[in-house]
Amino acid sequence: MAHTKLKVCVVVTGVGWTVLLVYVMSSLKWQPGDITDTQRRSAHTSLADNVPLARAAKSHVLLGELIEAAKMNSGNQSKVNTLSSVTSNVSSTQNSGKTVKIVISGNADTLIGVTSAMNSVVSNTKSSVRFYITLPKIVIPDFRKWVLQTKLHRVNYTIRPHDPQMPKGKPHFAKIYLQSIFPDLDGRFIYLDSDVIVQGDVSELIDVDIRSSHLGAFSEECNSGSKRFNLAKPRYSTHINLQHPKLRGFKIKPKSCTFNTDVFVADMNVWKSSNVSLLLMDWVNSSKNDPIYGLEPEADEAEAAMLIVMYNRVSPLPQLWHVGDLGATSGGGYSKQFIKKAKLLHWNGHFKPWSRRTAFVESWTRYYIPDPDKKHRPVKTFA
Repeated sequence: MAHTKLKVCVVVTGVGWTVLLVYVMSSLKWQPGDITDTQRRSAHTSLADNVPLARAAKSHVLLGELIEAAKMNSGNQSKVNTLSSVTSNVSSTQNSGKTVKIVISGNADTLIGVTSAMNSVVSNTKSSVRFYITLPKIVIPDFRKWVLQTKLHRVNYTIRPHDPQMPKGKPHFAKIYLQSIFPDLDGRFIYLDSDVIVQGDVSELIDVDIRSSHLGAFSEECNSGSKRFNLAKPRYSTHINLQHPKLRGFKIKPKSCTFNTDVFVADMNVWKSSNVSLLLMDWVNSSKNDPIYGLEPEADEAEAAMLIVMYNRVSPLPQLWHVGDLGATSGGGYSKQFIKKAKLLHWNGHFKPWSRRTAFVESWTRYYIPDPDKKHRPVKTFA
């Protein structure tokens, strides 16, 4: 009989702990990010925004007090061991699930694209996301206000000014100086230009296959489904100045296909061990007297440097994860059904969805968040 009562007590105790854990975890789900970031923003947000944090913190305290009380009152060491096991499971549950790191660079002209891209990412994933945003120093206050006063206030991000070596008006040069801009960035990351909308789950993109000897996953432009490349394929001969003195001895095949350098997945630890950032900066500096880029109108030092350093060392991105050239013409070269299935849309080219009439602008406006100060607005036609 005593044995039966003991079993009942154990079952009741287990049910009680289960209920408590469910309450704790449900409270924690309200927490938008790490506590440090939320506390830092709390001075600018309403009291209502801090309620979830208070609930989570209260749950932590309550759980700790109950654990300590159980340890003090329990005369059975096995119960303490069981309790320790339960608390360990709570900790592992809270820390399970990787954080997807996403780098985006912009400036005053493209800030509207940066916030839209961020919104598209968080709207289509349940994974934890950390943004690494780099902007000109003068634009950073506008960005902070835009985030704090809109639905983006719950996102986690690190903001850094552009590297002083970057040419003005060319935010895409940030990919050359990533290591100096974000010295704390490590592991895998996704780089996105500001003229991108993500319709898929970035947790899938971050796990794309990258060969051990490769420096990242990129979209090969010869495989683009755009009508832009029906006649002329993008080759190294047009994007790179193969007659540059430093390229003597390099066995680059002129007819090799180029890859798009505006959207990619890479590992910063691999870049550091391979001195990728130093090599990229060295090639950019080599272009001061004799350009390293070719005759392609949109080619520049940043693209050329990446094409040279990563020649034959890139893995492919799945086609749906980079549907580009939407800004090359106002009409586009894809069907509406294909655009709907696409996981990432890229308006590379002169036609940006916030400044000119462009293809599939409705896919972009779905994630557009108005600037609270109304300083950065799309053209009236698309507002």
